[in-house]
Amino acid sequence: MHRRDILKYVAAVTGTAICAPLTTALLSGCSKQAEILPPTVATGPNLADGQFFTSDNLQHLVQIMDVILPKTDTPSASDVKVHMIMDNMFDKVFTPQYKKNFLNSFAKLNDYLASKKFPTASANEQALLLTQLELAQEPSQGFKAYIDIKQQTIAYYLSNEQIAEHHLNYLPIPGGYTPSIKVAEVGGKAWAE
Repeated sequence: MHRRDILKYVAAVTGTAICAPLTTALLSGCSKQAEILPPTVATGPNLADGQFFTSDNLQHLVQIMDVILPKTDTPSASDVKVHMIMDNMFDKVFTPQYKKNFLNSFAKLNDYLASKKFPTASANEQALLLTQLELAQEPSQGFKAYIDIKQQTIAYYLSNEQIAEHHLNYLPIPGGYTPSIKVAEVGGKAWAE
């Protein structure tokens, strides 16, 4: 069995969110790394084409991701290149049928958001639009793409090295193991995966 077949099987069985750290690590060892754009370029209007997404689609993806995980006292999703990780996953891991279904749903999501003036809306209005989309009694046609983007954004963000080491409790291995500790004793932060 080939490594790619194993990755596809694992992703199908356990779900993308669970195997994201493993898949990312395996892919980085198997292939040439995707070019990482500096933060000023990644959030600007001239976002370069990715391996799978066009520059326009990456720009829309960055806008949505940065509403899901905006910059606060921690970096935004685009600051840690979550959009490039997602682009790499679509290019290297997902099945052609999944890619096709996602692109169809993503086009509908982009049409829906454009009709609501999402790209030019304020940050609060963008968050409200995405919340309304998620909580609607009758989901819109782009709902599936939004849920996929949200799940992958959170999974790839939390498994990112910068976030894990600097913004979550991180215990490198090998290291000591102390069972039954209080969250207050470790700074009140969640543990990195």
